[in-house]
Amino acid sequence: MNLVDPSTIREHYSKNPSRVILDVLPDEIFEKRHIKDAVNACVYEIDFIEKVTTLIPDQNREIVIYGQNDQFEAALLAFEKLQSNGWTHVDVLKGGIENWDSLGYPIEGNGFQADPLNGVFEASIEKSSVRWVGRNLLNQHNGVVGLEKATLKLENDQLVGGAAVIDMTRIECEDIEDPSMAQMLIGHLRTDDFFLVEKYPAADFELLSAEAIPESHPGVPNYNIEGSFTLRGHTQQIRFPATLGKNDAVVALQASFDIDRVLWNSKYGSAKIYEALGKHVVNDLISISFQLIAPIK
Repeated sequence: MNLVDPSTIREHYSKNPSRVILDVLPDEIFEKRHIKDAVNACVYEIDFIEKVTTLIPDQNREIVIYGQNDQFEAALLAFEKLQSNGWTHVDVLKGGIENWDSLGYPIEGNGFQADPLNGVFEASIEKSSVRWVGRNLLNQHNGVVGLEKATLKLENDQLVGGAAVIDMTRIECEDIEDPSMAQMLIGHLRTDDFFLVEKYPAADFELLSAEAIPESHPGVPNYNIEGSFTLRGHTQQIRFPATLGKNDAVVALQASFDIDRVLWNSKYGSAKIYEALGKHVVNDLISISFQLIAPIK
C-alpha cells in the first residue's frame, strides 16, 4: 500500500487535476466533513466496487483514497478491494482526513457540531425488543416478552438514568413450531413454577448507576449498568455491561446478560432447591437481551 503525505497529494493534484480523491467513509460522515473536491463511495457498502466503477470507470486513472486516520483500516480495505478489482494507480492519504485537516488544507461539509443530548427519551415500543433464552441439559427455548414502556435519561450525552416496565402477560416462545406445544410451554412459564404471571403481570427495572467503560469503542459495551429488577414480587440488584449509541434520529441502548431466576423465587427444576431431579433439571440461569430505541424529538 502506497502511503502519500498530504503535501505531496496537494502538489501532485495541482499538476494533475484528473487525479480523483476518493473518500471511503459513510455518506453521512462525508456530508459533515470531506476533502474539498473529493467524491464518496463507502467501503462498508456491499456495492462499493459498483459505485466506484460509476464514479471512476477508467481503471488507469490515478486515485487517492482516504479514511479517518491511520489507526483504523477503512482506507486499507478500500485499497485492497480496488487493487483486486483492476484499478492500477491507487494511493492512500497518510493519516487520513484528520492529518489533512490538521495541516489546514481545504475541507468541506456541514460540520460535526451537534448539541449534546439532555433529557428523558422514551423508547419506541414497536422498534424496541426484549428477548429471553431458557435451557435445560439437552434443550433450550427462546422467545420475546412484551415491553410496556422504557425511558433513557441522558445528561451531556452520558447515560445517567432509565427505567423499563416489562409486560409478562405477553411472553412468547418462538422456536417451537407446533402452536399447541408452544402454548403448553408458555402456560407453564406463566405458573408459580416460573413467573406467576397472574399475580405479577409486570416486571420492573430501574437504573441506579451507569459507569462509563474507559477506552471503549462503538460495537462493544461502553457502560457498566447497575439497577434494581423486580420480578414476581421480588427485587434484586443486577449488574451488566451495555452499549449506548446514537445517531441523528435515535438514541439506543442494548445489552445481553444472564440472571439467576432462583433469586426471584422461580424454583422449578432447580438443583439448588430440589434433590434427585435427574432429567427434570432446568438451568437456573436465564439469558436476557434487550434493545431500546428511543427517537430524538
